[in-house]
Amino acid sequence: MCRKGPRMPKPLADYPLMTVLSHALRGAIVATPGKALYVADYASIEARVVLWLAGEKHGLELFRTGADIYLDMASDIYGYPCNKQDHAKERQMGKIAILGLGYQMGWSKFQTQCAAADAPIDDDFAQQVVNAYREKYWRIKQMWWDQEAATIAACGSRTKREVECGRVAWQKVGRFLYCTLPSGRRLAYPDAEVRKRPTPWGEERPALTYMGVNSFSRKWTRQAAYGGLLVENITQAVARDIMGAAMLRLEQDGRFLPVLTVHDEIVAEGAPAQSVQEFEQLVATSPDWAEGLPIACEGFSAYRYHKF
Repeated sequence: MCRKGPRMPKPLADYPLMTVLSHALRGAIVATPGKALYVADYASIEARVVLWLAGEKHGLELFRTGADIYLDMASDIYGYPCNKQDHAKERQMGKIAILGLGYQMGWSKFQTQCAAADAPIDDDFAQQVVNAYREKYWRIKQMWWDQEAATIAACGSRTKREVECGRVAWQKVGRFLYCTLPSGRRLAYPDAEVRKRPTPWGEERPALTYMGVNSFSRKWTRQAAYGGLLVENITQAVARDIMGAAMLRLEQDGRFLPVLTVHDEIVAEGAPAQSVQEFEQLVATSPDWAEGLPIACEGFSAYRYHKF
């Protein structure tokens, strides 16, 4: 099970010099004289988007009402009601599950992720957590298989027809397999083909393959996709579309000029002493194409950029 006790930060001298310098980079970014920086960090944006894509109403309602989805997941994992005051360890496990298991992660990799978060667990408990997540959010699990089947159907269609799957659609046009996102933007998979691939359990099954950059060799090679990877690509693309729409909205408003993004943060510049709440509202407004997706963010203003 989880090791008890808070994680204590290491003394600064214990970190490599380049690590210290890289963490100091944020503070090197300052506003133009006479201006202030306005920063908004999307809250659990990928977890929200994957729930929305799958139509998981329970999880969306938790986010919509401000309930603690991590405690809700923890209660299912441990089999007893969890609260924030008495079950910090359990809540952490629920958080790692919610943020990490939406893309078909198996128990072994989940165990490694928990260890990296200073919450080591044994094999049996890792499998228990993965099973609890997939049982609770079974529509996300189904979405993995549905998206994989849709790509194979689109690649194999002689008529090159569009194959709809949930909130996206797939179509093979020439060398490319396209995924049309809810925003209307398209993801492209070059030289897409269906080929038989071995599974971890020893059998062969058809899978989408395409040309891309290998994350290890950095060479242009044929890649194999699976349902969780496809859902990850779609989810992150939708999250980026939400951020892109917010940046355009800020620019149109005129009070806050976007200057950069950092992961799921938007950094803008504006006159000092403006309303951070109004800035947050502009960032967290749902685009018309994302109806029903609860978006939230936390923001602050400062002269020098820093973590929230």
